[in-house]
Amino acid sequence: MGILKLRLGMLGSIALIIGITTLGLSILLNGILGFPFIWTLIIIIPFFLLQWYFGPRMVEYSMKVEEAPKNRYPDLHSTIENISHKERIQKPKVMVSKMEMPNAFAYGNVVTGKRVAVTEGLLNTLEDEEIEAVLGHEMGHVVHHDAEVMMFLSILPAIFMMLGRTLLWSSILGGRRRNGGALIVVALGAMFFYFLLNLAILWFSRLREYYADEYGATSIYDGSRKLQEGLVKIENSMARLKEKAKKSKSKKRTASAQASMGLNPLGAGMKALFITDPEVSTATENLTDQEMVEKYKNETPSLGEKLFELFTTHPAISKRLKALEQYR
Repeated sequence: MGILKLRLGMLGSIALIIGITTLGLSILLNGILGFPFIWTLIIIIPFFLLQWYFGPRMVEYSMKVEEAPKNRYPDLHSTIENISHKERIQKPKVMVSKMEMPNAFAYGNVVTGKRVAVTEGLLNTLEDEEIEAVLGHEMGHVVHHDAEVMMFLSILPAIFMMLGRTLLWSSILGGRRRNGGALIVVALGAMFFYFLLNLAILWFSRLREYYADEYGATSIYDGSRKLQEGLVKIENSMARLKEKAKKSKSKKRTASAQASMGLNPLGAGMKALFITDPEVSTATENLTDQEMVEKYKNETPSLGEKLFELFTTHPAISKRLKALEQYR
C-alpha cells in the first residue's frame, strides 16, 4: 500500500465516518419528534472526557505498567529519545508492562503525558533491532496523535448507541404511548448507524496501523526488515501462548492462565493500543526469521477470515508484511 494511497484511504474513511454520522443524525432527529437529543450529548461527552483523562491510569492498572528506569532500559530510552529529537516533540515516558504476552502500545494524552510501553514478553522474545522497529511503530502512533483521534471518533457511535437505547427503553416503559412504534423504529435505526460507524472506525484503525508501520519502517535504519521480523515473532509467540493456555484442564485454570499472560478478551478500544491484535494470531513451526516472514506474508486468507477482518482493529499480518516490502 503506497503512502499516497494510504493517506487517500484515511481521508476517504474520515469522509465516510462524517457522512454516516451526518446522515444518521439527520434521519433520526427528524424522526424523533421533539426528543431532547441534547441530553444524550450532555450524558455522553462528559463520560468520554473522564475516560480520556483517566484512560492512561486504567491502561496502567489493567496492563500492570510501570515506568522503565533509564539505567535498566537504556536502549529503550535511546530509541525513543532519538525519534523524539528528530520529530522535535517532547519525549514520551518509557514504560514496561509486566505481561508475558509480547506486545507494545502507545497511550496517554496532552494532560497526563504521552507514553510508550513494551511488555516483558516482548523484551524476552524479540532481538534488540526488532524492539527498535516496534518502538518506531509505536512512536508513529504518538507522532500521528492516534490516541486522540481514535478517542474522538469513538464518541460518534456512542451517541447512536445511547440514543437507540434511550428511545428503546422509552418505548418499553410507556413513554410517548402514541408514538411507541415509531420510537422503536428510530431506536433500531440508531443501532444500525451505530453498527455502520463501528465498521468505518475499525477500517480507519486498520489504516492507522499501516501508517504507523510506514513510520516504523522509515524512521530507523533497515526498519522494514526489522519490523517484519518483529511482527511475525510477536504473532507466532502470542499464538503459542494461547495454545498453552487452552491446554489447561479446567475452564477456571484456563481463564487464570489467560489473565496472567494478558490474553483475556480485550475491548476494541484497548486492542487498538497494541501493535498486533492479541486475539488474532496463528502459530507456525520453527523457522528462521526470514522464513517466518515469507510464510506469513504468502498466507491466503479464506473468505471467513476476510469477513472477520472487517471487525478487527488491525490488518491481517500477511497484508502488513506485504505493505512493508515497499520500504525495504
